[in-house]
Amino acid sequence: MRPVILDMNGFAAFRAPTRVDFTDATFFALVGPTGSGKSTVIDAMTFALYGSVPRWGRRGMVSLALAPTTGRGTVRLVFEVADQRYVVARELRRIGPKVSQRAATLERLADPHGLAEAGQPTQVLAKDSGVADAVERLLGLSYDDFCQCVVLPQGQFAAFLHAKASDRQEILLRLLG
Repeated sequence: MRPVILDMNGFAAFRAPTRVDFTDATFFALVGPTGSGKSTVIDAMTFALYGSVPRWGRRGMVSLALAPTTGRGTVRLVFEVADQRYVVARELRRIGPKVSQRAATLERLADPHGLAEAGQPTQVLAKDSGVADAVERLLGLSYDDFCQCVVLPQGQFAAFLHAKASDRQEILLRLLG
């Protein structure tokens, strides 16, 4: 999986519309001072794909996804798998004190070089509660595997390094096919 474009609006610390463009990046590093939003960018990608974020402590928790001063938030990730582009998007709403996920979609772009702009043709692969499972099948990674091997949440890197060799080997074999 290679990220192409990440759009956030009202997601966690990103109250205003924010775009992170990975289009020309083969590899990337997120650098900046503490509190600048580096971890939140990774959170947004993980949330877009799976609807959850490991550092929030409980799978399925969405209350921390919405910026405190907004009533609606969106995350949209355009990504590539095997020379094909996809877009996954999720919407959050605040009704009173409660935050809930309102909509989610996973679509394949007709143009393998497209950026999922308005009007570009797509094929809907999954909606709402089916998106995380469809992403899992597409990437070949469960949420837990993605978090352990791709995201490695802050403070979890040591746990991966200290896992039994057979467990690390099994995870890497699954990742690399």
